[in-house]
Amino acid sequence: MDLPPPAGTSVEIAGAYATFARRVELSSGLTDISDVTPKFVAIGMRRARPARDGLGAGTPEWEWRVRLALGPSHDEQTQEPLVAAGRTRAAGTGRYENFALLYRQPLGRRNSVEIAWNRRAHKATDLVNLGGENQELGEQRILSAERADISLGWRHRRKDLELSLAARFARPEGTHTTARAFHASRGPLYGVEAEARLRRGNWQFRIAGEAMEGEIDVHEESVPDFASRDFSADATFRAVTLAISRRWGGTDVVLSATHDRSRLPFVALDVLGYETNLFDSGFHPDSRTEETIWDLSVRRAIAPQVKARLFLRAVYGRERLTLTDSSGRLPAETLTLQRGGDIGKGFGSLNPFGSPQFVIGIGADFSLGQR
Repeated sequence: MDLPPPAGTSVEIAGAYATFARRVELSSGLTDISDVTPKFVAIGMRRARPARDGLGAGTPEWEWRVRLALGPSHDEQTQEPLVAAGRTRAAGTGRYENFALLYRQPLGRRNSVEIAWNRRAHKATDLVNLGGENQELGEQRILSAERADISLGWRHRRKDLELSLAARFARPEGTHTTARAFHASRGPLYGVEAEARLRRGNWQFRIAGEAMEGEIDVHEESVPDFASRDFSADATFRAVTLAISRRWGGTDVVLSATHDRSRLPFVALDVLGYETNLFDSGFHPDSRTEETIWDLSVRRAIAPQVKARLFLRAVYGRERLTLTDSSGRLPAETLTLQRGGDIGKGFGSLNPFGSPQFVIGIGADFSLGQR
């Protein structure tokens, strides 16, 4: 739930630090852990005209917005305990290139049409040690993960109430390239999104849901002959969000919870060492995730035209990963992965909330005048 923008033209700036992680306890006794830590710089610009006559629940009747978030990342994979022989390890650097565009056009006093385009992309290059001595290079790995979303919707406003419905298109894409294997997956997903917002005095409430599904084209090659394997696989995105916000004087607070489920026929972010070895041997992944996402945003007016912002995100989840031998000679393997840090060990044992994936950031909104 985005905080209501000021009327007229405004500029946003922000900086954030994040971590995304996957881990699994292997039957060999090793714990395989992979994480990515991006550091974002974000800028945005928008122009908005509020809805009139108390209609709606805070969404402008007319608006355009551009947002850009760029940042370097460091990714690292290791297998513990560190003294064990034959461990697979990887480390490298990458970059995020994210943007979001929105345009909303009123159709009379009560209705608007809106179109949005979001793109999130991460590319990384790693050096991989395939069980050799410390600092021994086994191969280089190039990873690419991307998701582009387009939404076309309609929004209806009544007194302190908004209802919206949108058609959604998403294109997830992932590649995994090493000296021994090449995986590339890409395809369209189609679906819908619905939302309701209610305002009661200084309180606002929101419920939203989305559902998308489709088939993704998969291309895979691996040693010894690098024969092409081309097929289509099912993919789905599902999410439900509940949010509540409150205004106290010059302070706005928003808290939201999202239950998110997905299925994808590739892994191209936070790749584990165990997966690397199996991909190089011709195995195909099927990943099903289930996550709970908590978001908290606080905005405070510190000057007539300036508002400071703090935002936090914590993500808890699990992943069920099925790995299938493309040759059909070896049995399939199913792993249950944790999405997040090492809960219950180290500093995690001192944290009653566990060790989630997280985002923490600060920013400011600058109003450049009213329309």
